[in-house]
Amino acid sequence: MDLSPVNGESTGSFISRLAEANALSSAHVLELLGRRTPGSADWRLGEVLLSEAATVKLAVLAGRDVEHLRRALPTLGGRVGAQAVRVTAWPAGWTVMAECSVCVRSRGDGLQPAWVASGETWQVCMRHGRWLSSADPAEQRSLAPARDVVVAHRRWLRLRDRLGPYARALLADAAQVSSFWWQCRQMGSATVWACRQGELGLGRELAWVFLVTYPEAVRLAEAMAVYERQRRWGREFDDGAPDWVSRRWIDWAGERLGMAEGMERGGYRALRAWTMEHSIATPVAARRRQGPPPPGYLRERLPLMEPHRGFPERGRLEDVSCLPWRWGGSVTTV
Repeated sequence: MDLSPVNGESTGSFISRLAEANALSSAHVLELLGRRTPGSADWRLGEVLLSEAATVKLAVLAGRDVEHLRRALPTLGGRVGAQAVRVTAWPAGWTVMAECSVCVRSRGDGLQPAWVASGETWQVCMRHGRWLSSADPAEQRSLAPARDVVVAHRRWLRLRDRLGPYARALLADAAQVSSFWWQCRQMGSATVWACRQGELGLGRELAWVFLVTYPEAVRLAEAMAVYERQRRWGREFDDGAPDWVSRRWIDWAGERLGMAEGMERGGYRALRAWTMEHSIATPVAARRRQGPPPPGYLRERLPLMEPHRGFPERGRLEDVSCLPWRWGGSVTTV
């Protein structure tokens, strides 16, 4: 029986479902692909790495072309040395989570759910509006009561496409700022976020703070992108004074979030900490002499800039952020 992989599926999960579809064991399929030592594995804990020749064999067994598999299986390939097949612990940064349960039912093939390999610790099923965040299907959340989360995810995907890899650093910083506000009971804690927690049936739990604040974190990341496009060319937001941390941008960000009053009451402190980390390196005298940015600069991808010259491509967002506090930790120094 031919089988098409679920988009984002782990290689081990696909092999397991292919075996099930053909009434075989996973161990037998691995042997067909060239594994020399018998045995199976828990694909939530480990992954299968395949040589080029083994990848071609897998495509033949599945009735799909190799490029189709490469597009769908993010971890396909890898360093296997002299082996055709290597079962190994999950590479750092990957999160394994259960496929959207509604997607499983809609497939109707009777096969086991797929295990999805994600470079983030969360995913949104755009087809069915569900929040995925762990390998436990019970942890999936329907976003039907809070459609603004789905809309925010669509905005995030557009921002990532426009900015390139640097967008991940901005979302990481925006998520840290939002978590700071949530933890300090500032900004939308008593209004927008309390309402969203109720809609989603959540309590005030640290485990769900990213979901609860996600729409505002995405909007804040968009505002940070505007700031960073100006900073790249040594300019202050809205032509502010070059020797002054721009309060104009902080006020504007508060207006974009619909939380201008909360910003005035103390929310600005977290954003001021961010602007200090993202200060303009160009000397003041040089900034006063320079001309405008080149035409079309607002449509260009952003290069990596200090303090984000390098950061992990996958894994927890908080490991990417330049801000000193972390979820659940002390925020009293700001």
